[in-house]
Amino acid sequence: MRAWVEVDLGALRNNVRRLSKWVAPARFIAVVKSDAYGHGMIPVARTALEEGAWALAVVNIDEALQLRQAGFTCPVIVVGPIFPGEITAAVQAQISLPVYSQETLSEVAAAAVETGQTARIHVKFDTGLGRLALPYDHAYEFLSLVKATPGLKMEGLYSHLADAEGLDQRYTLQQFNRFQEVQQVAESLGMRPEVAHLSASAASMLLQPARLDAVRVGIAMYGLWPADETRLLLLSRGHNLFQELNLHFSSGLTPELDDLLQPVLSYKTRIAQLKEVPDHSSIGYGCTFQTQRPTRLAILPVGYYEGYDRHLSNCGEVLIRGRRARVLGRVCMNVLTVDVTDIPDVTLEDEVVLLGRQGGQRVTAEEWARRIGSINYEVVTRIPAHIPRIYP
Repeated sequence: MRAWVEVDLGALRNNVRRLSKWVAPARFIAVVKSDAYGHGMIPVARTALEEGAWALAVVNIDEALQLRQAGFTCPVIVVGPIFPGEITAAVQAQISLPVYSQETLSEVAAAAVETGQTARIHVKFDTGLGRLALPYDHAYEFLSLVKATPGLKMEGLYSHLADAEGLDQRYTLQQFNRFQEVQQVAESLGMRPEVAHLSASAASMLLQPARLDAVRVGIAMYGLWPADETRLLLLSRGHNLFQELNLHFSSGLTPELDDLLQPVLSYKTRIAQLKEVPDHSSIGYGCTFQTQRPTRLAILPVGYYEGYDRHLSNCGEVLIRGRRARVLGRVCMNVLTVDVTDIPDVTLEDEVVLLGRQGGQRVTAEEWARRIGSINYEVVTRIPAHIPRIYP
């Protein structure tokens, strides 16, 4: 293979096990949307459920139907937009659907009548994110309408936080209070959903009161921190975390945080060519790099089509024989050039780690994200689907 992704299901198990214990007694909703953040939806979903996840969250009905077709019978919750032409099949498959407007309520109710089945819904209120949801201060009017609509089971009531990973938690507290108001309205109407859920990874880790009945864990399940700020907050006031891990570690708190989440994904390729060039040689399109000494180059068969971001030109680093090799010149569509002058014994077809660990070195998704001006979520989810996923 020219390039491949390795997904460590053992690391995934470890992450789910630890996080599930941490958030208990809240139910664990494993977020496997967007092909499990690029890790492969079916194997990740199966592993998460084996480790005690209650439900799976996906971004659209297509993903939900794929899970049903693969034999998954657990609750499958769609958290992204839904459209009229696909709702009937979803109701027939007992998929839990988001309701975030009067239109979606009417469409789901119509599908329930058409199929003769009860439609499972999760009603979503906007408490401050400004995205797909109903205004929280319309809760009484809308929930009254839901209650009066036949054919529906309000399985869930939920919202999403805008800045739970941030250092300043005041806005998150405001959102939490607003969602509590929505819950009180539902209670006053005699509506008791099976689960109320507000927290994704960061709030699940930081804010015990906001865990409610269930938490939606995505990025942390894959061994990646929601943000550097999340780690800092746990370091500064992580008393519950310390108690949780004190039985397993005896040193300071930083090692525990380093070991708490294990990255699940590695991205690898092989050397396609080795060549020597003299000093003052230009490398790549636009001649953006010129060698200052005789240089040994390794040519790799990956580029931005394979998900190696063009912003890593002249600054990215890969691992070869456990040492870092710098990207020289611009990242091309399908080719990458790195400097292996100072790495002895490099040979053709040596394994190259683009993302992950080799020996004592590691290139992290956070490192990529800093270099390209993005976040670790984007790094892993944008590795193209045509790159094979391997589960060693």
